[in-house]
This record gives sequence, structure tokens and C-alpha cells, in this order.
Amino acid sequence: MHPDVQSLLAVQQDDLQAYAIEAQLAELTPRLAALEQERSRVASALERARKGVEAEEVRQREARARVETHKGLAERSQRQYEGVTSPREATAALGQMEQTKRMVDESQRDADQVQGRINEMRHHVADLEGQLVAVEQRQVEARSSLDAERARLQGELDVALGKREGLAAKVPRKLLSMYDKVRARRRTEIVFPLRGASCSACDTAIPTQRRASMASSGSLEMCEGCGMLLYAAE
Repeated sequence: MHPDVQSLLAVQQDDLQAYAIEAQLAELTPRLAALEQERSRVASALERARKGVEAEEVRQREARARVETHKGLAERSQRQYEGVTSPREATAALGQMEQTKRMVDESQRDADQVQGRINEMRHHVADLEGQLVAVEQRQVEARSSLDAERARLQGELDVALGKREGLAAKVPRKLLSMYDKVRARRRTEIVFPLRGASCSACDTAIPTQRRASMASSGSLEMCEGCGMLLYAAE
């Protein structure tokens, strides 16, 4: 086997190792995403619940303001009723006083209902806060394990890529360029030996002249059947 081909096969071996490590790193992504999705689901629900409480608190302030306004009207109606001197004025003032009292009762009832909703919603917020804490505590170990695994794999990948770079420097530029162009599309094993007169990847027959050139010069030839790169093993 030509020394240049031997050097290229060593590069390919490191590339295959790097592909395997990258695949393992890629497998960590959905696991991390699942953890984040679980946390995000509870965190989003908590945020919506808190905003709901804030909105109800605005309504509560508005309801309390109406109660105070209506109480002021009721007190004024009461004073007007107490100050009338004729039966006709008394009837009108009494009607006004009763109406303002109903307004006070209705606005107070509305305020009480809003307060009831706020109490329920605050309980819900507290439950969600507890759920979020529980999720985060439960995920601490899982996230730590995944982070450690990612760091380990990244270290192995850096070593493999560094080794690959050193080996690639020993391969003639033309040979390496041809290999890299095919590798960019395939990202798998792409350099195969001849098996007799055929491609060992797909059994396509290789013309005698091309086989002789490969054996004498150590060049690579692309298989017309499968697109893989071929070399003469002997």
C-alpha cells in the first residue's frame, strides 16, 4: 500500500472516531431539551398565574374605590334625608338613599368576589412555586450528569480533532482535498480498497488502466457505482 494512502486511512480513522463522538454529543441535546421543557412548562404556568394575580389586584383596587365612592354617596343621601322638611322631599330622599345603599352592597359584593379570586389564585401561585422548586431540585443531579458527560465527550473530540490535524499534515494536499470534498457530503467511511478488479463497497468493476494507475501512483479513484474513493491495497 502506498504510504500516502496509509496516511489518509489514518486520517479517516480519526474522522470516524470524531463522527462517533459528535453523534454521542448530539444525543445529549434532546435529553437536555426535555429537562428544560419540563422546567419551562412549570415556570410558564407560574408566570401566567402571577400575572393573573396582578390583573385581579388591579380590579380589586378599582372595586374598593367604587365601594368608597358609593359609601360617600350613601352618606350624603343619608344627610339629605335627615335634613328634608316635606313629605315629598322625604320620599325622594329615601329613594335616593336606598339606591345608594344598593350600590354600596353591589360594589362591596364585587370587591369580595375579586378578593376571593385573588386568594384562590395566590394559593395556585404558591403551589406552582413549590412545583418549580421540586422540578429544579430533581433536575440538579440529571443536569450535572449531562454536563459532565458533555465535557468528557467534548474533551475526547478535541483530542481526536487535534490528532487528525497532525495526521492530515502528512497527506498530500491534492489527495486530502479530494477526500475532504467527499467526506463533507457523506460523513462516513468513504475510502475503500479494491477487491480484485472491483470496488469493495459495491462490487462495481474498475477498468484495468485505472487500477494500474492507482497501484503505481497511490492515487484515489472515485467509484462510478457508489461514489466512494478507492485505492489499491496491494
